Amino acid sequence: MPTVIVYWSPGRTPEQKAATIRGITDTLVSEAGARREDVLVIFQNIAPGDFGRGGIVPDPVNAHSQNENIPSDNAVERETTQT
Repeated sequence: MPTVIVYWSPGRTPEQKAATIRGITDTLVSEAGARREDVLVIFQNIAPGDFGRGGIVPDPVNAHSQNENIPSDNAVERETTQT
């Protein structure tokens, strides 16, 4: 059973999550031969203050103003596609 865990910042709408699930599922079915009913997509929100990068834990109150310390969805995407 293909399982995909998506780590991202909170704030996505149910519609965005549904579209993401459809896109990931469609890709695994068409490109990897997975059975649609076997694809599991799990969302894990990473809230400000629940991570650290480079030994630094950003202040959760000011985390949104410290964008360089917040894991971006693109950074996570790059990490998962390189493995």
